[in-house]
Amino acid sequence: MSLRWKIVLLIITSVVIAALTCGVVVRQSAAVIETNRQRDNVTAQLRDAISVYADTGVLTLNTSIDDEDLPEEAHRAALDGQSVTTMSTVDGEDVLWAAAPVEVGTHSAVISVRQSTRESEALLDGIDRAVLLGMLGSALVVGGIGSVAAGQISRRLTLGAQSARRIADGDTSVRVSEVIDYGADEVADFARAVDSAVSRLTERIDSEQRFTADLAHEMRTPLTGLVNAANLLEEDSRPAELVRERVARLQVLVEDLLEVSRLDAGRAQPQLEPMPVDASLRSLTGVLEASGALAGQAVELDLGAGEATVMTDQRRFERIVTNLLVNAVKHGAGPIRLTSKPETVVVSDSGPGYPPDILATGPTRFVSAGGGGMGLGLVIAQGQARLLSMSLEFRNGADGGAETTIRFPQQG
Repeated sequence: MSLRWKIVLLIITSVVIAALTCGVVVRQSAAVIETNRQRDNVTAQLRDAISVYADTGVLTLNTSIDDEDLPEEAHRAALDGQSVTTMSTVDGEDVLWAAAPVEVGTHSAVISVRQSTRESEALLDGIDRAVLLGMLGSALVVGGIGSVAAGQISRRLTLGAQSARRIADGDTSVRVSEVIDYGADEVADFARAVDSAVSRLTERIDSEQRFTADLAHEMRTPLTGLVNAANLLEEDSRPAELVRERVARLQVLVEDLLEVSRLDAGRAQPQLEPMPVDASLRSLTGVLEASGALAGQAVELDLGAGEATVMTDQRRFERIVTNLLVNAVKHGAGPIRLTSKPETVVVSDSGPGYPPDILATGPTRFVSAGGGGMGLGLVIAQGQARLLSMSLEFRNGADGGAETTIRFPQQG
């Protein structure tokens, strides 16, 4: 149930309870007042009847001596000298009695007056109907007003949730308060608090991105000199070989940092053209295996895309697949499988699988290498996929091993 209808239901329930409570109080008060009025009325009639009977010996209307329908208990009380009122049912009708002793000749008798309660019951039934109609009317009116008010709150929160999802997808230019700020209330305060948090988070992200880009650029110049110096070392020297290996790894890291900074800054522009999926994957794996980029590890191909093509930047797409395969070689175990379908490409291995942090939040810079280390491959793959409107889904297979699905965007 949506928040709007929860609020409306709460309002209607509160109104119904309040109206019902007031109705019960009014009904009980009216019943007491009407009962007292009837008793006073029938008592006055009895007093007048006794006076007329004493003066003339004539019984007035509704007056009788020793009426058989008078309840026995009231009859005995009247013979004992008491004036009593009581209720009974006569021929299916509720009757109010007033009785008192009277002298008839040489013996005592009971004079009584009866009065039907039909009018009082009709009055109370009318009050019951009025209370019910008032309760329903109040519920409808207040429920309608509450629905409008709750609908506005619900709509604002829905728009706020949509804006929050856009922010989560990377659009930090969105401001929630511009969408739902209709005044100075709690929802508007919440929206402004969210905007403040997003602004501070954006500042931190921008600062980190500038640091990454500046660091990579600053390192590039001395690294170029270091590469040239390493190439001047003796060819067969083991120390020289180690230096060249470390310099090569450092050069790859710097280039990766530059690519991450370009993706973060949004400066990369893809060149889209039709790409045959299976042909591209077959060619790419051949090149990687021949170049030794996969450390001698073979890739099992299961190409099922057929003649399917996708509109994308082939170089960037192949960079995504390359990074996933290299990550599988470094942090997984064989066999490594590459599976294609018209809508997806899946890279999987038989290693220990992705760590919980990647499964929960996706790869992050420097901690994305399957358990730690200076890993940027998955970050770059994810950035390139986002640039191509593709998505990467990270999970562990049922039998273990990491599994990454590249999902193509909807074509059309």
